[in-house]
Amino acid sequence: MKKSESEPQPLKLSDSDTATDRKDEDIKDLNRKSVRGGAVTLSSQAASIAIQLASSVVLARLLSPEDYGIIAMVLAVTAFAGLFRDLGLSSAAIQKKNLTRAQQSNLFWINVAMGSLLTSIVAAGAPLVAHFYAKPELLKVTMALSATFVIVSLGTQHGAMLVKRMQFGRKAIATISGSLVTLVVAVTLAFHGYSYWSLVWGNIAGAVITTVWLLVLSPFHPMWLSKGSGVREMLGFGASVTVFDFANYFSRNLDNVLIGRHLGTVELGFYSRAYSLLMFPISAVRGPINAVGYPALSKLQDHPEEYRQFSRNITALIAFLSMPMVAFMGTTSHLLIPLALGEGWTASIPIFSILAVAAFFQPVSAVRGQVMLSMGYSGRYARWGIANALLISMAFLIGINWGAYGVAIAYSITNTIILLPSVVYAFRGTPLKIGDFIGPITRPMVSSLIAGSILILKNNTVEMEVLPVWVYAILDMTLFTLTYVGLIALVESGRNELKSMIVACKKIIMGQQQTSLIR
Repeated sequence: MKKSESEPQPLKLSDSDTATDRKDEDIKDLNRKSVRGGAVTLSSQAASIAIQLASSVVLARLLSPEDYGIIAMVLAVTAFAGLFRDLGLSSAAIQKKNLTRAQQSNLFWINVAMGSLLTSIVAAGAPLVAHFYAKPELLKVTMALSATFVIVSLGTQHGAMLVKRMQFGRKAIATISGSLVTLVVAVTLAFHGYSYWSLVWGNIAGAVITTVWLLVLSPFHPMWLSKGSGVREMLGFGASVTVFDFANYFSRNLDNVLIGRHLGTVELGFYSRAYSLLMFPISAVRGPINAVGYPALSKLQDHPEEYRQFSRNITALIAFLSMPMVAFMGTTSHLLIPLALGEGWTASIPIFSILAVAAFFQPVSAVRGQVMLSMGYSGRYARWGIANALLISMAFLIGINWGAYGVAIAYSITNTIILLPSVVYAFRGTPLKIGDFIGPITRPMVSSLIAGSILILKNNTVEMEVLPVWVYAILDMTLFTLTYVGLIALVESGRNELKSMIVACKKIIMGQQQTSLIR
């Protein structure tokens, strides 16, 4: 019997429908991995920061500023050499859409070869380091720390594979294990009077343990070198990343070099401790979110609207958490420094407060690099690194005339001035516009600045004489938090944003798989 034209016909999916369903399923899977990764990375980062903070608090009481100054001098040199250890190949492996085992194996052997070469070069150059700083003890310290290059290079691609697959739990085991071993070794040796050598052997032991765990836990197992695997494109990508890292080194370490050279180890110790203490909590917020953000954005590079929404949500979450934290720390440095480091470190207080100005925008500004790399604009990334390094280096050379305090002021002013122009440059040709950066950070920025101003006014009018310092720190934290949250909640849109951020934080912490970062 012939079917009537009005009779329902079987539903057939077109190729476009199938592709849409597959895209939706891929995004749902990415959401699940992003939230699980955020939960695991946030937890592991919090643990690592807690370990580092405990190490800083304990070791600051066992070691002298000069001990830290000696290590800072060597780290400035090893950080420079370390720019060439990875060659940007881990970033290239993560960004690559269809990475083969042969390609990653070749990258592994290139990393190992470069790590071995750097160990040899730094060890051979140790006498030059000691001569440059006029510190004979730096000879053996530099030679010892040179071993970390070959050690770390063995696990570079294994770690990249874990990030690419968003297996952050396994990577967390390696990171936390290394941090714990570093803490135990450093504190034990410092307690027995090994001074700066406790920091040296702690770093080496931590590097060994981290690498061993990466080798054990990563699904990547390298093959021998093979021809025709198609790594040339990734080498070019990695070369651009290395150029950026090379230029960025000067904006990260020239301040230490100048202060150590012109002002000595003690002044450098105060400066480096202030910077490190400020970065501990910032890394706790920025690290986990950025660790998930880069591989997620790389997977969304062919989906403009989802890419834009994910980037906005990541930026908003970082701003919501980091900006009030930095504003609070900057306005209560007179309480935090003695509590964390002891009374012998009060000279770090003004330096800490000024560096907080630069740190206020530093976490959210990381979106620039994530966008450029995830979209494959590695050449632009390299050019921005060169321009940024030149500007920051000029600022340091001017600021050193006013000591470590002048260096901190120059760094903060320059970073603030170049922020928006650099974001416009980074977003060009991507799904993002400048409003996708300014919009997510405006409310937390304004609320943090007002809350910080109120705290400064209160601290200038109320004298601390009766209660212990830690009590005043808790009271200040309570006042700041209530002010910050209250300002955001003044209008309905702010209350909605506050609720969404609290829910996002809660679900990430709880690791709920149904949560979506791409709303």
